[in-house]
Amino acid sequence: MARKLLGNDLVINEDSCNLSCTYCLTGQSNLKEGHRLKLIFDPPKRDTYAAGTELAERVDTVSERVRTRFSVPLLKVTGGEIFLVRGIMDFLAREAPKYEVVVVQTNGMLVGEDHLERLRGMGNVVLQVSLDSHLHRGNSYRVDKPELHAKLIRAITRILDSGIACEIYGVLNDRSVLDLPEFAAWLGGFRDPPMYFPFPVRGPDSERFAVRPDQVRHIEDFVGRYDEFAAVLPPKAYFERLLSFYRAGRRTFRCHLPRLVVSTFSDGVVTPCPNIWFSDMGTIVEDTWRDTLDKVGHTGLYQALLAERPRLTACHGCFTPWDTLSMYFDDEITLDELCAAPTYSPEPIRRMLADAKQDYVRGNGR
Repeated sequence: MARKLLGNDLVINEDSCNLSCTYCLTGQSNLKEGHRLKLIFDPPKRDTYAAGTELAERVDTVSERVRTRFSVPLLKVTGGEIFLVRGIMDFLAREAPKYEVVVVQTNGMLVGEDHLERLRGMGNVVLQVSLDSHLHRGNSYRVDKPELHAKLIRAITRILDSGIACEIYGVLNDRSVLDLPEFAAWLGGFRDPPMYFPFPVRGPDSERFAVRPDQVRHIEDFVGRYDEFAAVLPPKAYFERLLSFYRAGRRTFRCHLPRLVVSTFSDGVVTPCPNIWFSDMGTIVEDTWRDTLDKVGHTGLYQALLAERPRLTACHGCFTPWDTLSMYFDDEITLDELCAAPTYSPEPIRRMLADAKQDYVRGNGR
């Protein structure tokens, strides 16, 4: 039987985006030469997914080989900005029937009604929209011009009115932290409100943008009003962990993500963590792909990533919405609370996560 994982986090053309978020992690990564050259801040490059194109051959190969080696009910597709890719909807339509859920992460700017109609038709798509605030002040590290921000909000409003399950990924920084109640109230005003996950800005340059110690009170005040905004928020325990991150000044709690999700790139590179691109474990678009995937979960780096206490400097600064998985494994939230998020709500994913936790417990937490 194929080894079970929760999912494949597939990153397509990560160096190409239509926005130039000042704190962009790809622009701070050293995994590949293109990251070190900060190509993410160059004018975006269009690409095409179509029969016979190099991109199609590579991403089809990456997806199929991960599915050959592992049982994965979830596919997450992210970039860059994937809607820069001509024909990306054909890829999503091709993949959707193979998974319980397909998660599509986007900044929303390029998503039109035609995209939304096709995504609705797939029936198992969750849109994760990156947005720090509906107010320009709080979103200005993503979009510096007010008129462009207004255009972005119009596009995201279409998404949130579309009837497609949505999650909002909002980076907490010294600007967006000022807008927490207003942003949550705005999100709560939609007929089918999304779930809003605020999380700290990350990366080597994060100190330039981070929530200042004197601003943590804004998060505390927001958590104090949790019941007012509960309809759009993850479990309250999420915010207890978030506040502990800020009060300690670093991550002090365990991460279980690498035991559940593999991270792949459209060029074939595999790395053990979707949050931080630590190391190139090899490629899966070459004949040695089986050897590369055999490393998943078994290299020395995994021992460090899954340690009871974070060992690596990069891990100390990491907290993301994926953390609800770790909270479930650490008995900080229930399976029902975890699976209230659209990403994990399908019953086969619930069962997979419950089984994975049982295996973890039987293995004495290893």
